Amino acid sequence: MKRFLAALAVSLCLPALLPAQDSAPTHAPDFRAPQRIAPPDFPPVANAPFMADAKTTWVQILPDGSTVTRQNERVVARDMDGRLFQERRTFVPVPNPTTRQSTPYVNEFDDPVAHTRNICIVATKTCNEFVYRPAIQTKDRPAGLQPGGRTFLTRESLGADLVDGQEALHTRETLAVFSATIGNTKNIIRSVDYWYSPKLGINLKVERHDPRDGDQTLWLTNLTLSAPEPSQFQVPSGYRIVDHRNPQAPSNGAQ
Repeated sequence: MKRFLAALAVSLCLPALLPAQDSAPTHAPDFRAPQRIAPPDFPPVANAPFMADAKTTWVQILPDGSTVTRQNERVVARDMDGRLFQERRTFVPVPNPTTRQSTPYVNEFDDPVAHTRNICIVATKTCNEFVYRPAIQTKDRPAGLQPGGRTFLTRESLGADLVDGQEALHTRETLAVFSATIGNTKNIIRSVDYWYSPKLGINLKVERHDPRDGDQTLWLTNLTLSAPEPSQFQVPSGYRIVDHRNPQAPSNGAQ
């Protein structure tokens, strides 16, 4: 009888002990590495205004041959003075079983006249202001064996095409990364097709194919060449601006 009562007491205690054991950590936090896609570059070219929807489709190919497809669509614009506006939006899955909408999380305002870049966070209505330094435009690197002797670049001219009604020069670059260059056991072949508009100084479409990143297609649609409204390039009212150009400068509200 004593043994039975002892066993019963242990069994009654077990349910109370289990939650405490389950809540104890089994490992330290472990976060998945972020995955990013390089957006198109829009230089601050004067006298070449435009406004468009920039679309991106990203297809990642998994080891078993299945795919993960995501896309987004955002507004981009440039005025006569080269000022730039860009939305940054979340990616959504394709097909989208939940009809989840891509949402804006950052708006960027680049002003080559005032030399300012405002990165505005939609959720907090806060803009971080920096000195605007546009990317340095460089000439195409020569084709052939690249410095270091571990990669080889091929460039093809594929003629002129139309992208959303605008003439574009179509070229293809293929880069062979030789084995053992980056820890790879076989050669890696990366190819990129460009549809470049000399009139606007931007790529109207880019197709990237790389076994490491999958297939990425970036293109402009609903493209208009008329100058957008000046308000498109102004920080909206109600946003707080934090000036990082001068650490001593106070924060202020947008005008």
